[in-house]
Amino acid sequence: MKFFIKERLKSNCFIYFPNVDKFIMKQIGVCVNLQSKYSLDLTQFEKEGEKGIKKNRQKMNRIILIGNGFDLAYGLKTSYADFIDWYWEQRINTLKSEHTNESDDGLCKLIINYGIWSSYYADASAFNKLSISDILNNIQSQKDKFKVIPSKLFQEIIKELNDKKWVDIENEYYNLLTSIDNSDEIKSINNQLNIIKKYLAEYLKKIEKNTSNLSLNYDIESILFKPILPKDVAVGSSDVFWDIIDDRLKYKEQKLNELIDGYHKIQYSASHVKEFKEKGGSVDCIKDETSGYPIELLLPDRIMLLNFNYTDIADKYFPKNSDKFIVNHIHGTLNNFENIIFGYGDEQDKTFKDLQKRNDKESLKNIKTIKYLEAPAYRKLLAFMESSPYQIFIIGHSCGQSDGTLLNTLFEHKNCISIKPFYYKNGDTDNYMEIVQNISRNFTDMKLMRDRVVNKTQCEPMPQAE
Repeated sequence: MKFFIKERLKSNCFIYFPNVDKFIMKQIGVCVNLQSKYSLDLTQFEKEGEKGIKKNRQKMNRIILIGNGFDLAYGLKTSYADFIDWYWEQRINTLKSEHTNESDDGLCKLIINYGIWSSYYADASAFNKLSISDILNNIQSQKDKFKVIPSKLFQEIIKELNDKKWVDIENEYYNLLTSIDNSDEIKSINNQLNIIKKYLAEYLKKIEKNTSNLSLNYDIESILFKPILPKDVAVGSSDVFWDIIDDRLKYKEQKLNELIDGYHKIQYSASHVKEFKEKGGSVDCIKDETSGYPIELLLPDRIMLLNFNYTDIADKYFPKNSDKFIVNHIHGTLNNFENIIFGYGDEQDKTFKDLQKRNDKESLKNIKTIKYLEAPAYRKLLAFMESSPYQIFIIGHSCGQSDGTLLNTLFEHKNCISIKPFYYKNGDTDNYMEIVQNISRNFTDMKLMRDRVVNKTQCEPMPQAE
């Protein structure tokens, strides 16, 4: 909040300076804090300024980060490990039409030392009863007959996958990118990443095509449209939150209906708020957790589904073309390949400055923070963030460093009042601490992090769709 500060001049007028948060006038010993306008009437200025702040505070939104874990919760094989398995299947199947001894798709070169691939593939004694994985193992193990030569990037991906049974392709790309400084090599790695992107888009399209009749999960839907609970709000944002709730208690029925519109009609009603007020209900009653109160007052005004996936599975929970429930594919969608963002985005990484200093066209080609400028999704997000205070839900997103810059912008923004992760639970184990550790890596202010991130006792597992 701005503090209103004046400087008295010899003419007994007051001058207000624009765009200043705090300013100490040592010469006259007056604390100065100013709004972005000039005025000669202090009383009028303070009234208008306070009115403007309250107007902004009447809104309270939510941003839901959707990651690949959301699609995995539906049992969809959208992990990078699943994708690489599919890639090998496609790769081996292409050998039937390769009438040479060498097959190269830009990611992996396969060489047969005797004969040609199409003849070898057609050899019933070799392949008639073998699965794709058996064929691949056969090729990889018989080094006297075959050669498998992966590209530099693909080699790192395979190595990581074999060692850990999972892989983050974008991280492997960045690690490789920062380890070399030869422009020709960097261009080659960028070409390899683009080939992977094309394969990935093809793979995900096949998966998405089979989800047209996917049924919505009630438990997931109830999470997306939850009220913003007071206990989830950061201590440093509590005054802002309660001011908003106090404003909502003054809403007339029409405005309450506008707030509730689009939510579950049976569960929410403006009449609940009316009854609460008639019984003398106030903000203090809501602060008292033992008292009953209408949860309609806690509903987000608007919700943005910030979808990091290229698929549209999560989009199905939101109505189309709504100003209240907004879908924003920050990294693009499968129906527009050219706008798909696939790369790395952590400006806080110490090696990023070195990339910026390189005098070439390739080093920053797939850095997300630059790719965001090719489409309107990022600015759409910024406008939403600036508009009102917001709570963040994290559903299926690991909060890894490949999205570091964007996450830092979201998490440390002045309007962020809460960060609530929904974790994956498997028996007695869960990944809450893993998510929180990743969240912390996207903060520069750890005190702020501890205040804004909701503790585990107030979080819950993400439902797994059947």
